[in-house]
Order: sequence, then structure tokens, then C-alpha cells
Amino acid sequence: MDESVKGHRERLRKRFAGHGLDGFHDYEVLELLLTYIIPRVDVKPVAKRLLEIFGTLAGVFDATMPELAQVRGIGEQGALFLALIRQAELRYLASDLPGRSVYDRPDKVKAHLRMVVQGRGMECFGAVFTDQQHRHRATQIMFEGTVDRTAVYPRNLIKRALELDAKGLILFHNHPGGTPHASSEDIELTRRMAEACSTLDIKILDHFLIAGKEVLSFKENGWY
Repeated sequence: MDESVKGHRERLRKRFAGHGLDGFHDYEVLELLLTYIIPRVDVKPVAKRLLEIFGTLAGVFDATMPELAQVRGIGEQGALFLALIRQAELRYLASDLPGRSVYDRPDKVKAHLRMVVQGRGMECFGAVFTDQQHRHRATQIMFEGTVDRTAVYPRNLIKRALELDAKGLILFHNHPGGTPHASSEDIELTRRMAEACSTLDIKILDHFLIAGKEVLSFKENGWY
């Protein structure tokens, strides 16, 4: 390895060890990560190439392994490594939810849901299932559709809630186009779900809309 490349890698690692990612550019975050999987070469051009192709850090981590592997300098091992980081973050966010009240972890629930739907180009609909004390039991995407519509079958969702003996549901769906407001259909569906669930002593706790980086609460926005 060229000594200048080696020295640059060490400086990146020391900066992170001393101050975390404060002051890092996005390409430097990727550059630091790539030093652990791509040996002996300057990975700064590779990191910048990833951002040029995918636009943002989120775009890089949302990319599929085949898409990443096609980027010059990444290859299959680099693609696997970057995909692993996203999956590890998803597992991390989910690991702190079981057995805890969703009301005690609202920010983590939102972050968890954003990761669940991140990178999906089609609209999807799912639910966080909780017990009587609002403790997390499961998160599951139940329906997937097109870029702007998903067919939702309340009977199927309620059936799954009964299988899990759930007493509370947080509904969620995404808007892949990033439109940060609920449609009249979204609001009507939430109302119908609440009515159907109430007959079985299951409560709709909230409905979250994930639009890009935003996670919007129906209750907080007066949509439900």
C-alpha cells in the first residue's frame, strides 16, 4: 500500500475514534467504511463515485447488492459489506422494541419503520402489533402494491392480529414519491380499520406515513 494512502486511512480512523462522525463529509463516511473491506487502494474515488450514482448516503444504503456490485471499485464483497451495514442497523432498531411500550420509544419506532420501508419503490402497508400494555410484539409488512397504491384487506390484517393475540396496532404505509400528507383514502381506511378492530377489542394506536425521511403521525397531524 502507498504510504500516503495508508496515512490517510489512519487519519480517518483517528478522527472517528476521537469525535465520531462529526465533521465528516458523506463521502468520507463511505470512505472510512470501505477501508475495512477494500485493501491497499485509495477508496476516496470509489466513495465519491457511489454518491454520484446514488445521490445520498440513504441512496447508497438503499441500493441493492447487484446495483452496488456494478459500481467500479466495489465488487461483490463491497456490495455485501454495505448491504450488511443497513441490515445491521435495521436489526439494531428492532432489537430495542420487544417487551417495551411503543409509547416509551416513539422515536425508535419511527426510525424502525423508516428502515423497514426504506428503498422500496412500491407502496406498502403494514402494522406494528402490540399487547394490552402496548408492548411491541411484531412488525410486519402485510400488503405491497404499485408506486402509488396498495390494496389493503382489513380481514387479513385482523386475522394476523388475532394470531399474535395483539391488542393494539400501529398502522403504517409509505409514499415512495415522498408526498408528505395523507390522502382522503388513507384517512378513510384508518377510520374503517379502527371500527373493524374495535369490535374485537383491538385498538388502533396510530397510523404512520413514511415519506422520504419523514415519518408522520396521523394523530399528531389530526388525520385520525
